[in-house]
Amino acid sequence: MLEIQSSKIVLTLVDTETGELFTKEATFGDFKEVTKKATTTRSKKPKDDDPIAKITLLEGKWQMNHACVELTGFEPEQKLEIKFEKQGRKVTPVLCEDEKSGNRLTKTYTVSCRGSKHDNLAEYGDTFEIIPYENKEGYFKLKGNAPEKESDLIEVPEEITDPDEDDLDMDSSDEGTEIDFDLDL
Repeated sequence: MLEIQSSKIVLTLVDTETGELFTKEATFGDFKEVTKKATTTRSKKPKDDDPIAKITLLEGKWQMNHACVELTGFEPEQKLEIKFEKQGRKVTPVLCEDEKSGNRLTKTYTVSCRGSKHDNLAEYGDTFEIIPYENKEGYFKLKGNAPEKESDLIEVPEEITDPDEDDLDMDSSDEGTEIDFDLDL
């Protein structure tokens, strides 16, 4: 294959007093033949030395590290989803395969994550440790680097009493109070 590795610059100047045009040309570099290796499209597992399985939230997507790929066993073209599991007041992101509503895992081990899905996940952090879910194969809890978040539920005591309730209790011996109104019309 012939590759051009040169540049040509053409500069045109105008003498404002006489209106005469001057053109200058310069060529830099030379021609040479370059051979390129054919590239193959194989899935490339992320290369890093971190032994902890993690995913990292990026702009518009999230990416698995090498340890995460090894732990989960997910392969490119699988559809993955991050769902939110609520147990009492605690909400935990959970990674799993979901053929219906999931997004495709790419050959570089990234998954699209945009809009509200990205914003919801970002509330839990930008780096997540992957923890296998007990008794559920293919499900993984995500432990984010943000402080743990509890849902916005209000804790309600078992017995609810109205503070004015005691004022309304009347003994049978109490007689009602009579109030006189004087209205001038």
